[in-house]
Order: sequence, then structure tokens, then C-alpha cells
Amino acid sequence: MSDSSEDEDLSRFKEAVDTSFTKLIDQSRGKKQDPITPKEVSELKSERYLDVASHYNDVKVPAEMQKQIGAKISAIINKKIQFVDVENGHKKRKIKGGVKLFKNSEGYLSHEDPKDTYTETHNAEAKKLEKKKRRMNEDGLDENEKITSAVVSGDYILSKEETRCWKSRRKEKLFKYKSQGTSKVLTAVE
Repeated sequence: MSDSSEDEDLSRFKEAVDTSFTKLIDQSRGKKQDPITPKEVSELKSERYLDVASHYNDVKVPAEMQKQIGAKISAIINKKIQFVDVENGHKKRKIKGGVKLFKNSEGYLSHEDPKDTYTETHNAEAKKLEKKKRRMNEDGLDENEKITSAVVSGDYILSKEETRCWKSRRKEKLFKYKSQGTSKVLTAVE
């Protein structure tokens, strides 16, 4: 290709492409940028139709008055209007067919996850326990009463009242070991 055809291509690109694109091309080739003259910019005009609204303020009301009237109108609108959540009018259709787990199953399998009732009951019980603990703490026991409620006498421990219902320990064979001399090896004694 000749240099003249490249220059023609570049001039066409400059007309059609964004200037930032041509700057990148010039920088990659090592050329200096050609500054755009203000003469070219002023010659370019927009061909769009711009609708200018000139009739919006025919009454010539000052800005302060507009703000005051706008505030009063918005207050009236807020009093009169009530916002309502509208549910979607689409209803779920009942599924006529589907997949059965077994051939003789009555119902069809559902793609929806089952409701987690375990977590709900667990959370409810935990809340009840928390409330109970708070009530106990709020009863206002002073430190001495708390200590006396936790104290157990020695006679009570020796009476073994708490261990009466425990099963007796099995009579198992006890293993005895003996070390021989200075070695660390243990041998069983029978």
C-alpha cells in the first residue's frame, strides 16, 4: 500500500471515529497528535431536533412562590394518597401431572423445599429459655443468697445421697504389672 492511501484511510477514520481512538493509534505509531482547531469544532453543528419548552412559565411566578406552592401541593397529595401493596393477579395453577416417586404413589413430587419446622421450634424454645434466664437474673438475688444456694455441707456429701441410685461397679479383673530390674519393660503378674 502506498502512503497516500493510508493517509486517505486515516482522514476517513478521523471523520467517522471518536478522537480518543485516533489518539491511541497515533500514540502506538509514535506520531505527535494533531491539535484540533477551534475552527473545525465551530463548523460542526448538531442535526438533532431539540424541542425547547418555552411555555412552562407563562405566568412568570417567582421561584420562592413556586417552592411554596409546590410544598403545599405535595402536603395535600401526601394526605390524600394512600399507598397500597398490590399483589400480582397471577394465581398458581394446580399441576395436573408430574413425577411420582413410586408407581402406586398417590401424590406427585414437589420441587419446593419442605418447610423447616425444626428450626422454628428450636428458635422458639431458645427464646423461652432466654426469657426464663433473664427473669431469674432479674429476681435480684444478692451475692450472699447466691452463695448459700450453691453451698453443700460435708455431711451431705458423706451420706452419698446423690449416688444411691447409681449401679454398683462391676467386679473386674485387675491387671498388675512388674518391672524387671533396670529395664523399662513391664511384665504381667498373674
